[in-house]
Amino acid sequence: MRGNLGLMSMVSVLKRRWRLLAGICLAGAGLYVATTLSDTQGRFDIPYGYAVRMTCEDDPESHLWSDRIATDIARTGKPSLAELYRAFVTVHHTPIPSAATVRRFADVPCDAGFDRDATLKGTRFVLSPEKFAGVCTYAQAAMIMNEIDARDRALLTIERAGLSWSALAAGALANLTEPLVLLAASALLAALWIL
Repeated sequence: MRGNLGLMSMVSVLKRRWRLLAGICLAGAGLYVATTLSDTQGRFDIPYGYAVRMTCEDDPESHLWSDRIATDIARTGKPSLAELYRAFVTVHHTPIPSAATVRRFADVPCDAGFDRDATLKGTRFVLSPEKFAGVCTYAQAAMIMNEIDARDRALLTIERAGLSWSALAAGALANLTEPLVLLAASALLAALWIL
């Protein structure tokens, strides 16, 4: 008899608190996915950051990488959580070219004599020609180069952190604060509230 009363009270609690329990389960699932994704992203980012750092060594092509980001390559020490958060946002949630760059140059006429291949030749940007598709002005090319620099600096930051708990937390936070994730979470909360 006592077992039936315990089961009945549990069912009663579930009926009254199902929204809260569903919300906790969804939040836990979202946190798990964001953390797992952060771990995967970090494991891929570290070799890329290492590649950026190592190409600065003494070899005939070191200037292709080190010219614009030499200061970041020389940095040592563990980055803060805030630096790591910004790095994960830059690497994984900021497209290159950015939407602002695309909008800014959407109606700008092409520069006379602009040659994309000649502009990229002799720089590390020649390794990412897809980022410069459709570019026909020097100003737009320069903005995209700056965005690639920012991404490489962010990769170096993640590489310096290694597989640390702070990097995992920063990556998870960056994934959870992605605008589409926040919109989906808001929609789920609204649905739970309405039901």
